[in-house]
Amino acid sequence: MFGIKKKIAPSSLISSSTYIKGFVKSDTELYVDGTIEGDINCKTLIVGINGKIKTNSIDVEKIVVYGNVEGNINAISVYLGSSARINGNIFHKDISIENGAFINGDLKQKRD
Repeated sequence: MFGIKKKIAPSSLISSSTYIKGFVKSDTELYVDGTIEGDINCKTLIVGINGKIKTNSIDVEKIVVYGNVEGNINAISVYLGSSARINGNIFHKDISIENGAFINGDLKQKRD
């Protein structure tokens, strides 16, 4: 009512019945429970348990994965849930991996 109103951008949802082919860019959070075939650039990416991503690269500040990613991940913060399946390299500053997560690739820590 008084003062400056802050604009809050809503999160985007790719549902389990959705398939996207091509480059995906977002300035906010992107939740994927469907399938994306293409590169992704966003602030935060959450790959749900049904989510499937086939990419050359994912460039994000933060990524949380419970589903499948085939391709390289470049992020500041990475969290892999126990159901995560990664086929690609992960470039990270911070990483957390739950017991049961599968990674077929290299983990490379970025330096400041």
